[in-house]
Amino acid sequence: MAKGFASCVLFIMYLSLLTLYSIGNGYSQHHNHQQDDGDDPLDGARKVGFFTVDDLYVGKVVGIQFYTRDPSSLPPFLSKEVANHFLFSIKELLLILQLFGMALGSLEAQLAERTLRFCAEEPTKGEQKTCATSIESFIEFASSMLGGGQYGVDFRSIKTTHLGKPVSIYQNYTFLDIKEVHSPIVVAFHIMDYPYIVYMCHSQTSRVYQIKIVGQNVGDALNAFVICHIDTSQWAPDHISFKLLSVKPGTILICHFFGPHNPV
Repeated sequence: MAKGFASCVLFIMYLSLLTLYSIGNGYSQHHNHQQDDGDDPLDGARKVGFFTVDDLYVGKVVGIQFYTRDPSSLPPFLSKEVANHFLFSIKELLLILQLFGMALGSLEAQLAERTLRFCAEEPTKGEQKTCATSIESFIEFASSMLGGGQYGVDFRSIKTTHLGKPVSIYQNYTFLDIKEVHSPIVVAFHIMDYPYIVYMCHSQTSRVYQIKIVGQNVGDALNAFVICHIDTSQWAPDHISFKLLSVKPGTILICHFFGPHNPV
């Protein structure tokens, strides 16, 4: 009886996933720091809001687009018990596409494939990384990086928030106030494009800043968070940020904004 009930629950969850994914998974800001924006990767990268640590001053202007979504429209965040019943491997790509009804070559299939490939990549030197496919794996990774809730360990989650009605257009934002968030350990979570919520979680030596910014076009304001990567020497030489900022790997701290759905 219990086994039949569990199978029924999984089947209902599967149908729910198909329904949610048919709505569209929207855009997310990935750790590869590149938005899907036509055929020009530089156009997409500009929307992430790259800059260097030398640009951290009041009055600095950076172009960015903050993609926002109604939380109720997001795919579900599965429990580990449910997530473990779904394949999650680039080697099983065709089966996964078939399972979720994604046509090979479609935008949805391309995004899902990119997520699977990215999650299969080895972490860079000095980086701890995982792709959390369930609530439990999300919490477990954060706890393992931050001390597991041991006595004396104080940690909190922060994320970019709009100070008014969210606006999702590309525009220039001006830095109004800058404060460094001091923390010995930083764990970042990037929501990925997939039929259900997957977070790419990683931890490496970084600096975090809280910046109040205001848009020049429509005047929307945000309490935004920025992460500055201290060591970029292990990044691919053709990383889009190097091209955008005209710098070389390992020569300067490279910073970027975190979107509202990507906690730190």
